[in-house]
Amino acid sequence: MRFVGIVIFALFISVPMAYVVLVSLTPDTEVGGGSIWPSHIAWNNYVSMWVTVPLAQDIFNSIIISGCTALLAAIVALLSSYVVSRFRFRGRKTFMLSLITMQTIPQVMLLLPLFVVLVIIQNTLGVRLIGQYGTVIVTYLTFALPFASWLLLSYMASIPIELEEAGQIDGCTRFQVLMKIVLPLILPGMVVTFVFSFLLGWSDVLFASVLTNSASQTVAVGLQTYISTGESGGTVFWGQLMAASLTSGVPVVIIFMFFQRYIIGGLANGAVKG
Repeated sequence: MRFVGIVIFALFISVPMAYVVLVSLTPDTEVGGGSIWPSHIAWNNYVSMWVTVPLAQDIFNSIIISGCTALLAAIVALLSSYVVSRFRFRGRKTFMLSLITMQTIPQVMLLLPLFVVLVIIQNTLGVRLIGQYGTVIVTYLTFALPFASWLLLSYMASIPIELEEAGQIDGCTRFQVLMKIVLPLILPGMVVTFVFSFLLGWSDVLFASVLTNSASQTVAVGLQTYISTGESGGTVFWGQLMAASLTSGVPVVIIFMFFQRYIIGGLANGAVKG
C-alpha cells in the first residue's frame, strides 16, 4: 500500500514536469494548435529564449534580490529571535503576536498603498526608489522576516541557557556567546529560513511587476513577456516559455542540492522542537 502511494505521488510530480520538458522542445505553432507530440524537436527554443527576453539579466536580478533578502532575513531573524527568547521586556508578547499577524495580511492589499508611499517619497526627496534593488529587497523583508523570526524562535528556545552561561563564565561576551555557541547550534534553522526567504523573492510576481523596471525586473516578471505577444495577436512563445521556466529553476535546484543536508535536518529538528 505504501509503495502504491509512493508511485502515485511520484506520478503527480513527474507527469507535469515531463509535460513542461516536452512543450519546451515543441515548436510554438504546434503548441498553439493543440498538438500533443511535436513533429520535430525544437532545440532552437533553448537558444531563442535568451534573445526574446533578457533572460540572463532577469536571472541575475533575481539572484541579487532574492539572495540579499534571504541573507538579511536570516541574520536579522537570528538577532531578533535571540533577544526575544533570552530577555524579558515590555511588549515582548505583542511583538511575538505581531509576527503571526503579519502572515495573515494579504499581500495584494499592501501593493497600492506601498506604491503610493514610495512615489510620494520619491517625488518629495528627489530620489529614485521605483526600479531599485533596495526597494524590492526591503519590501520582501517585510514578509520574510516575520516567518524567519518565528521559525528561529523555536530553535532558540531549545538551546539550554546553561551553555551560554558556561561561555560567559569562561570570559565570552554576549556577542561571542551568540557567534561561537548559539550560531553553530541554530545553523540548520538559519539555512531553512534562508532557503524559504530566497524562494519568496524568487517566485514573487505581484510586487516585482510594480516595483521594478526593465533593467531590474526579476525572472518571474520576465517570463510573462513570452506570452504578452499573444495579447496583440502575435505568436505566443510557449516553447520558449517552458524552456525559460526550466532554466530559471536551475538556481533554486542548486541551492536545494547544496543545502539539502541542512534543510532536511533543520525541518526535522524544527518539527521535533516545536
